[in-house]
Amino acid sequence: MKNELLIRRTAAAIGIAALSGAAVVGCSQTKDIGSTASSAASSGASAASSVASSGASAASSAASSASSAASSAMAGSPTTMNVPGLGNVQLDGPVADAYQKAGGEAALGLPTGQPQKVGDGTVQAFAKGTIFSSPTTGAHLVQGEILREYTEKGGAGGELGFPTTDEAQTAGGPDAPKGGWISEFQKGTITWLNQGDGTFKATITPKQ
Repeated sequence: MKNELLIRRTAAAIGIAALSGAAVVGCSQTKDIGSTASSAASSGASAASSVASSGASAASSAASSASSAASSAMAGSPTTMNVPGLGNVQLDGPVADAYQKAGGEAALGLPTGQPQKVGDGTVQAFAKGTIFSSPTTGAHLVQGEILREYTEKGGAGGELGFPTTDEAQTAGGPDAPKGGWISEFQKGTITWLNQGDGTFKATITPKQ
């Protein structure tokens, strides 16, 4: 009887030990699985962050390239013209663009001299008008009697500064009474207007 009781107690102890071992092993395996999952999640997040960073860098680079290309296109390309008696005359980008916009050689003729620097700007004379260009005002054409009046006032280096608009018709144009031509400058305005009897008069109005 005693031996039977001892055998039962021993079997029960062995069972408890086995259950404890299984619990320890299960807990250890759970920790290992959790650690593996955490490591995988961390690696995935790192990879996603790297991809996002690379994508943002590529997008930023593309935007910068597009902006640079747009800026270059807006600035225009220099043009070299071979002029009899002058040789090669190089028009910078803004002047070349303004020249073509005004009609090129058909409208303005060929350059009559090399470009002249005035302050931070450029003055390029053509047979039928002059283009004045500066980083602040852009490139603008002045012609005819307004150009004569402007030149007498010192041109771009004088009291009126650089033109801020192209010369244009005003008040119905030169065929209308009190109509004619107008040019705006940094420090004033010049008009060449029909006085109503077929004669024209220049008026210079300084800016206040």
